Amino acid sequence: MGRYFIIAALTAAIGFAGYQIYGLFGEYRELSKEEKTFREESETLSQENDELGARIEYLADPENLINEIKSRFNYRLPGERTILVAPGE
Repeated sequence: MGRYFIIAALTAAIGFAGYQIYGLFGEYRELSKEEKTFREESETLSQENDELGARIEYLADPENLINEIKSRFNYRLPGERTILVAPGE
């Protein structure tokens, strides 16, 4: 009788350990998916950060800033005139 009790206890312990290991593998898969998502988002944000840094560097030059303001807001400096060129027929 003691032998059957030991076998039953070992079987239960192995089953419980297997269940716990299965749960850990499921959690590992979920965390791997999250890590991949975060890595992709990080790469996207890093690229966007580089683009914004380049844009800031470009606009730090006063000449480029004035040209950008002129093109976006139809701005003219005092004394400047705007010339419109119509396409030929």
